[in-house]
Amino acid sequence: MARKKTKNKGKGTELDVFKDRAGRANLAIFEVLAKTSPQTIKQILKQISRYEGLEETYYASLTKRLNRLREDGFIKETKQDAGQKSYELQMKAYLAMFLNEYTMQDIISQSTDTQAAHILLTLLNAALQEKT
Repeated sequence: MARKKTKNKGKGTELDVFKDRAGRANLAIFEVLAKTSPQTIKQILKQISRYEGLEETYYASLTKRLNRLREDGFIKETKQDAGQKSYELQMKAYLAMFLNEYTMQDIISQSTDTQAAHILLTLLNAALQEKT
């Protein structure tokens, strides 16, 4: 039975990683790896093929998608004992999933002044690193 995903990916910030068909695949990959990590390509393929619209995902397409996510810093590739590649989420992916679900208004409304200061400092640090 295919898992139904609505077109509205979340109420949060729309991020490039979750746009279009590749975005649906990325979200499915993130959800699968958030539940159990690390996983091999075959394990991930078996799980995401249960998602609506991703039933006919090819191994080669998934390999390319995983490589792209690895290059973008969302997942990490590791080797298992048998030398088989496996994948797990990086903090950047968890952040993207969080931001996909919550709006900045939700975060600001629920934050204390101290929490808001921590968030601001972290965001400034990330933004200023890009410019240098």
